[in-house]
Amino acid sequence: MDSTLPRTVMQHRIAALVSVLIAGVFVQANSASNRADIEASGYPVKPIRLLVGFPPGGGNDALARVIGPKLSENLGRAVVIDNRPGAGGNLAAELTSRAPADGYTILIVSSTHPIQGLLKKGLPYDPQKDFAGVAQLVVYRSLLVAAPNFSGTTVKNIIALARARPGQLNFISAGAGSGSHLAGELFKVAAQVDMTHVLYKGSAQALVDLMAGRVEMMFSPLVPVLPHLKAGRLRPVAVTSLNRSRLMPELPTISEAGVPGYEFVSWYGVLAPAGTPRPVVAKLNKALNDSMRLPDVTERAQAEDMDVIDRTPAQFDEVRRAMIGKWEKIIRQTGIEAN
Repeated sequence: MDSTLPRTVMQHRIAALVSVLIAGVFVQANSASNRADIEASGYPVKPIRLLVGFPPGGGNDALARVIGPKLSENLGRAVVIDNRPGAGGNLAAELTSRAPADGYTILIVSSTHPIQGLLKKGLPYDPQKDFAGVAQLVVYRSLLVAAPNFSGTTVKNIIALARARPGQLNFISAGAGSGSHLAGELFKVAAQVDMTHVLYKGSAQALVDLMAGRVEMMFSPLVPVLPHLKAGRLRPVAVTSLNRSRLMPELPTISEAGVPGYEFVSWYGVLAPAGTPRPVVAKLNKALNDSMRLPDVTERAQAEDMDVIDRTPAQFDEVRRAMIGKWEKIIRQTGIEAN
């Protein structure tokens, strides 16, 4: 720029140049936003793949097969359920994290997904940075159930026994880092007791040993244990949420029964690869929430002691962040690791 020009002229030229640059930035930003809006207005134009990280028959898969057809009806395109079991759900998560961020690959996850990086070393994806929250679908509580011959009939009994016999009481789980494992570790910390975690590979043999009285207790979702509770093969002790179960309203919460503030609830939700255009995420969010609000879907969820949740993508992202905040200290303190 010519240094011989009067100072005021130079200032005006600089101001004009800055204005042009700023305008260019806004034009680019608006152009990108408009492109995303255009993409969302036509979305979807082909089938959507809903990845499930577990074999058919599990909780993730069952919910995926309920919402898949409803989502297809709402969006006017086929939704293909793609089971990719392996590494405790992490294979499907890795595939999703590497998929194009276009809304055509989405993933159904459980509440242990956000803390996988705390449970496993060398994870090939970042549970927070590599995903965009789409919709949180349902939340559900677990039950503390006991062997029929176990003398710990209440939460206070169990705490007293655990303190009298440190490390001698067992709680079992269906997998390291699973919900049943995490609920038990949280109970140990909140109740300040020392109990031993006994790991099983799946719930079938775990329940057999629990009903036979070879182990003392387990934290489990209601549906898998309900037939055994009705038959008297297991005994319910308390529920893990702060509110009572609609299916067993007579059963106290653990918080009410002796561990104030104890809360362990699980959820299922849907994620997309990070960078998926926000209008596409918003369209998926609405379609999923509309699907979950359908009377037959809501009734089925409630019959399994689940509560349908209607949250925005931003609210779901906050839930995922809060999981890390809650569990980071507990995992460090207890040394929990996943399979």
